[in-house]
Amino acid sequence: MLAIGIAAIILVTVFFILWPILKVVSYSHLEDYLKLFTNSRWSHAALNSLFITAISTISCTFIAFVFSYTITRLNVPFKGLFKFITILPIVSPPFIVALSYILLFGRQGMISKHVLHMNFDVYGWHGLWMVQTITFFPYAFAVIHGVMKSISTNMEYAAYNLGGTHWQVFKKVFFPLCRPGVAGGALIAAMNVLADFGNPAIIAGNFNVLPTEAYMQMSGLFDLRSATVLSTALLVPALGLFLWNRFWVGKKSYVTITGKETSLEHYPLPSAVKWGLFAFCAFVTLFILAVYGVLFYGAFTTTWGYDWSFTFKNIDYVTNKGREIYNSLKFAFISSIAAGLLALPLAYIVQKKRVGVNAALDFLAILPGAVPGVFLGLGFAIAFNQEPLLLTGTSAIMVLALMFWNLPTCYSACLAGLQQIGGALEEASQNLGAGSFTTFRKIVLPLLKGPFMTGIVTSFLRSITCLSVIVFIYSAKTSVGTISILSLVQDGNWGSASAFTAVLITIAFVVLLAMKLLIRKDGKSIEF
Repeated sequence: MLAIGIAAIILVTVFFILWPILKVVSYSHLEDYLKLFTNSRWSHAALNSLFITAISTISCTFIAFVFSYTITRLNVPFKGLFKFITILPIVSPPFIVALSYILLFGRQGMISKHVLHMNFDVYGWHGLWMVQTITFFPYAFAVIHGVMKSISTNMEYAAYNLGGTHWQVFKKVFFPLCRPGVAGGALIAAMNVLADFGNPAIIAGNFNVLPTEAYMQMSGLFDLRSATVLSTALLVPALGLFLWNRFWVGKKSYVTITGKETSLEHYPLPSAVKWGLFAFCAFVTLFILAVYGVLFYGAFTTTWGYDWSFTFKNIDYVTNKGREIYNSLKFAFISSIAAGLLALPLAYIVQKKRVGVNAALDFLAILPGAVPGVFLGLGFAIAFNQEPLLLTGTSAIMVLALMFWNLPTCYSACLAGLQQIGGALEEASQNLGAGSFTTFRKIVLPLLKGPFMTGIVTSFLRSITCLSVIVFIYSAKTSVGTISILSLVQDGNWGSASAFTAVLITIAFVVLLAMKLLIRKDGKSIEF
């Protein structure tokens, strides 16, 4: 029975993960790939992607480090608000910051035109750099904060007692202990920036990058071969970053063992440093609050930049697009449940069974996390556009693409939960006569409820705000909210775009709050 289950899991994951990847990579010939070096536009797109990834990663990591340090090390007000701010971009559509940045600082921007009376050009690499920094620094924060809060103050006090200055202690003691977390956070931020499609599509202007160039080749010029070349060019650095993060940073110790636990307060910093860091975090927080505030304000504005009168017409427009909202909810719900149901036995086999293919199963489960969304979507468009599995234009291809895109999220959550369950409980159950299936159903599953639901809720939120994965595979009948928002932004319909985005964000937070309350009743929690 176990062998049949393992064979079925391997068959499904290979068919829906490796097969689309191989179809994209093998679609073009060698001479097509050589155009990456001879086609100046493509070369510039590749260099632009590397450039914006480098500078955005640096700024994301810097802001994440400052927020982590302020929250974990300083006694300042509003730390709860600072922590909340690091969650907002994660549960929002990935291009919301670009949209709001235009509403704030564009030619008809609330601040640029009506407050400063200036005309800013927000389009281009500098605008993209700004929005990607705000969008993706929370991903780096999650890793850095987790490492930083585990660092004991004992060694810092020892360094101060030996005569070290604040800078010396930070440089030679504290920061080296944070280095694995900083490296991990930077790599995760880099992976997200490199694969980002939504923000460049809205605000990059003539600064073309690989994801938008691949989309233009496919949707604008109908050149599938060129789109596969550019997508593969995007896959190579993304896969490299992912493997580096998985096998190098993942092996670093994030915990410092210093003997006895300490209850010492963190060593006080000079007031100028303390309040300077607080002011920096407060400024970023106010900016992010302005981003979301202007979005909800724009949802009820007649014509952004010209007629500021209150109206419900934008909300009426969204209600008339009920099918897109329904599709977003339907695809997100089904795909997240399916991803969780596949990830759970997969994680159980990898963690609890020794069947000789654990490493292969683990690799298949995490591989979609290394694949940019644009690449995965294009792979599904090519692989399932013919017999024996013709799925083009159907709801099934939308659900399957989102399901396998979210598989690493659910798998990681279940694996982390299983690692906390000792083998003694299962052994005791089996010694009392329970079979493997009964032990799994009555012992393991109840203990995994929290991690399992965390994976599903996180997958649901990612799916409902996803754009890159489905941009190549949606049809008129399967269009979703994020596609409508992108179309509205490209047409300059800011009010309706704001209303649509506000509705998606509201749905995401309602679902998150509902699931937190539901799980909390059982003494569990949902973590991000």
